[in-house]
Amino acid sequence: MPTFIHLANLIFEKKIIAEKYTGGCNQFRIDYNIDANEFNQEDDDLFSISAMNLNEFEIDILIERGLKFDNQSNRSNDFVAVKRYGGALWQTDWLSDNGTFAWHSNCKDDQKKKAIEITEEMTMDRIQELADKGINMFETIKE
Repeated sequence: MPTFIHLANLIFEKKIIAEKYTGGCNQFRIDYNIDANEFNQEDDDLFSISAMNLNEFEIDILIERGLKFDNQSNRSNDFVAVKRYGGALWQTDWLSDNGTFAWHSNCKDDQKKKAIEITEEMTMDRIQELADKGINMFETIKE
């Protein structure tokens, strides 16, 4: 399921969180208020936490809780930093994005197709019409 890319995001593969993060996925949900924060997202394969700027994320806490980050190369295989305007700061084999949505390599084709359709084919006028009807086109794509 594609997740919406906010201004600054750290995106995590849930499998890695389950294996490495102290307390696993349940603790991660609590630590990052996944269920109650409208900007942090979860889908079948990913967690995405958001901020206004990448420097707001506390990488040291992620390291303390078991994830890896290489300060010399400024990258990780455990998560990806993605900016709304600029894209992913490094690549992994499990994450793709189109500048508006990011998705796991296991994402269903119809969900990827919808993310691409919203980004490339819908006008902002149409997106606003749907928003006026209570349909948010910029939320996690579930179906």
